[in-house]
Formats: sequence, structure tokens, C-alpha cells
Amino acid sequence: MAVVKIHDAKTNLSKLIARVEAGEEIIIARDDKPVAKLTAVEAARGSYGFEEEAAPYDAGLAARITTDAEVCGGRPCIRGMRIRVSDVLGLLAGGMTRAAVLKDYPYLEAADIDAALAYAAGSASHRVIRT
Repeated sequence: MAVVKIHDAKTNLSKLIARVEAGEEIIIARDDKPVAKLTAVEAARGSYGFEEEAAPYDAGLAARITTDAEVCGGRPCIRGMRIRVSDVLGLLAGGMTRAAVLKDYPYLEAADIDAALAYAAGSASHRVIRT
């Protein structure tokens, strides 16, 4: 079991995580006194959304999200129309119900909203480590 000073742990976190993922246990110490232990955990698949793979994304929904450099500057859009995924997400985040969105935008379908949400989930399913 390796012992690492807290300053070294902060500056080399990614390397330490790789070592832990390889099976090594690491103690982090401040003034030569242990304060934390890094060990690998066996994640329960699907229970918390921390998987490394992209979120489940139905192929039928994926086809509804399009990108074209000539439409909305290449941002992801719904079925090639000039309504961006971010527009739909913004409406929902702003408190509009799905029914209200569909009423105000009659060219959208319920599956378009599902596709926008699934796209957002897939886009947010990557690891972010801040130091």
C-alpha cells in the first residue's frame, strides 16, 4: 500500500486514480498522518448513472437528432428543423410541460422531446474531474 503526501495527491489525482483502478490501494497523508484511503469500488451497473459508457440511447430517438453545418451553425437540431435540442431543453428547464411545448410547437412530436432528453443525458455522461 503506497503512502502519498496530500500535496502530491492533489497535483497527481488522475495518475493516482489510474493506479487505484489497476488494483493498488493508496493512503493520502498530511504531515505523515493518514487522512484518506483510495480504493477501487465495484460500481453497481446502472444504479447511479456513473457508468463510463454513454447513457442508453434508442436508435430511433438518435435518428431524430441531426447536425448540419448549414442549419443552426451545426448545433444539434430536431429532425433537421431549425429548432435546436438546447431550445427544447431550455423550454423544459424553464418550467414548460411537455404538453405545453407540443401545443406551442405543433411540428414537434412527443418522441422529439424524448430524443432531446436522451441526447442531453448522453452528452452529460462523461467523467468530469476538477482539480
